[in-house]
Amino acid sequence: MRFGQSTLRATLTVCGTLLVTFVVTGFASSAFHREREKLGIAHYDAGKSLEQKGELDPALDEYRKALLFAPNNTDYRLSLAKALLEAGRLNEAQSHLEALVQEDPTSGPINLLVGRLAFRQHDLRRAIEYYQRGVYEYWPESELAERRQARWELANLLHESGDRNGFIGELMQLYTNLPSSAIAEKLKVGSLLLSNGAISEASRIFQEQARVAPQNADARAGLAQVHFAMGEYVSARHEFQRVLRLDPKNAEAAQMLALTNEVIDLDPALPSITASEQLRRSRNLLERVLKELSSCTNASPAFAQRVSDAGKLVSAPKHSEDDAVSMQSAAMQLWSGRDGPCGKTAPQDKAIDTVLTRIGHE
Repeated sequence: MRFGQSTLRATLTVCGTLLVTFVVTGFASSAFHREREKLGIAHYDAGKSLEQKGELDPALDEYRKALLFAPNNTDYRLSLAKALLEAGRLNEAQSHLEALVQEDPTSGPINLLVGRLAFRQHDLRRAIEYYQRGVYEYWPESELAERRQARWELANLLHESGDRNGFIGELMQLYTNLPSSAIAEKLKVGSLLLSNGAISEASRIFQEQARVAPQNADARAGLAQVHFAMGEYVSARHEFQRVLRLDPKNAEAAQMLALTNEVIDLDPALPSITASEQLRRSRNLLERVLKELSSCTNASPAFAQRVSDAGKLVSAPKHSEDDAVSMQSAAMQLWSGRDGPCGKTAPQDKAIDTVLTRIGHE
C-alpha cells in the first residue's frame, strides 16, 4: 500500500514537472516568436522608410533581414520584389515575382508588378496581359488608389501598342470607376478620348461633368472642344465665351474663341446660310488659300496651272451659285497639295484647315 502511494506521488510529481516544463517552454517559444516577429517588423518598416527616401540599396538590405525572421511573409516578399524592380535588378525581381504569382495568381498587386517587369523587359504583349490581370484581379481595400494608377498605366500601354479600341475601352472603364470627387481625372479621361477621335464618348463625359460642376471652367472648355470637333461652331462659341467668363485669363480658350469666330465667318457649308452668302464665303475661302500659297516657290507645272485656274475662277466678272462648289473644290485641291510646292514652310492656317477638313468630310 505504501509502495503504491509512493509510486502515485512520484508519478504526479513527474507529471507536474512535465506540465511546468511544457508551460515554461511554451511561454519561451511564444516569446521567441514574438521577438522574431518584432524584429521582422522593425526591419520591414526601416526598409519602407528608406525606399520612400529613394535609398534603394539600404532598403533592400532591410527587406532581406525582415525575411530572415519571417521568410513566408507575402508583404515582405512583395516589397522586396518591388524595390528590386525599382533598382533595375530585373532578373532577381523576376525570380521573386514568378514564385509569388504561382502562389497567388489572383493577387492584383502581384500581377501588376509582373506587368511592370515585363514592360521594363520590353515585352509589351506580356506587360499588357499582366497589367490586365493586375487591374481586374483582387485588391485590398487599402490599395485601391494604386489600382487606379494601374488602370492609367494600362491605358497608356494600350495606346502605345496601337490598340485604339482597347485604349478607349479602358479609359471608359477608368471613368466609370472613378469616384465622384475625382473631377480632374474625369476631365483628363475626356480630353484623352477627344484627342483620340472618340468624340461621342468625350461628349458624354464633358456633358456629365458640366452638369455636375457647371462653374468648372475646364469642364466647359472640354464641352466647347467637343462642339468644335463636331462642327457645331455656334455652340462651341457659346461655350468658349462661358469659359472666359469663368476664367478670364484662359489663353487657350481665348485663342479657340478667336479661331471659332474665324471659322464661322469663313465656312461656306454652315447650315441656314443663303446661296449668295455661300458663294461669297466660297470665294473668300479660295482667295485666302491663294494668298497663303503665294509665297510657295517650288510649284510643279501642274500645281502652278491649278493655281492659275483658281485665280481666274476668283477674278471672273460674274459668278453663278454653282461656282460656289467649284471654288470649294479648287480650294481643297490646292490646300491638300500644298506640301510639295511649299515644302517645310507649307502654311498651316487653322481656320482654313478646319473649314476644308469639314467640307471634305461631308
